[in-house]
Amino acid sequence: MKIRLQSPFKRLDSGISPSVRDYQDLVRKRLRKMPENRTLALANSIGALDMKEFVSQGDGHVAVLRAYGLADGMAIYDLGCGCGRTAQALKRSGWTGTYTGADVVPELLEELAAQCPGYGTVLNYDRTIEAADSSLDMIYGWSVFTHLFPAETYLYIEDCFRALKPGGTLLFSFLEMEESEHDRVWDNALGHLRRGARVEQLDAFLHRDWIAKFARLAGFEEPIFTDGTDSSKHPPFWQALAVLKKPKA
Repeated sequence: MKIRLQSPFKRLDSGISPSVRDYQDLVRKRLRKMPENRTLALANSIGALDMKEFVSQGDGHVAVLRAYGLADGMAIYDLGCGCGRTAQALKRSGWTGTYTGADVVPELLEELAAQCPGYGTVLNYDRTIEAADSSLDMIYGWSVFTHLFPAETYLYIEDCFRALKPGGTLLFSFLEMEESEHDRVWDNALGHLRRGARVEQLDAFLHRDWIAKFARLAGFEEPIFTDGTDSSKHPPFWQALAVLKKPKA
């Protein structure tokens, strides 16, 4: 289920998965809590404590994208684009190309569209990439597969392969049990469950072996992984990174 974002646009609420509803609820809770500062409330909902951190995180995202092949003139797809943390950083950096941002929260897409005129946005509740076959140079997703069941992640990876050009790149972040920096995510969820409290949203961990298998099944080359603390090529991302290349031929 997907629609191109327009203003005004039709809100689609049927057939939405629980994980999508949880995220929509999280964003709207932040908006109700901070009605006087919508921009900051939306930044908070995607993990930035303040606008300085929002900008710094976005600049770091662009550094990661450039390290793994982003160039001017590319067609790129921001899966789980939020309110435009990476999109705004791309604008600031002077990058030129074709950008499409996809998300499941209309309010986040409205903010991205307002901040980045000319960038495409799409509201998509399906586990698909809204793009023609072999039409994209790069697809990336920050902290998207961290909130999905593994089978949902695989469906996205499979459709990314379809949408990427030969030689194209899929880049995404993930949580892993082997990374001590990610313990606090595990401990937080475990604490909620032990108290009988409801967690705001699913926090899912992936193993590198699983990602490698997903890549092979979908047709990608063997993944390249980067630890979340690795600063050798770009600022440390905190979450681990996986880079999947579609074969050129």
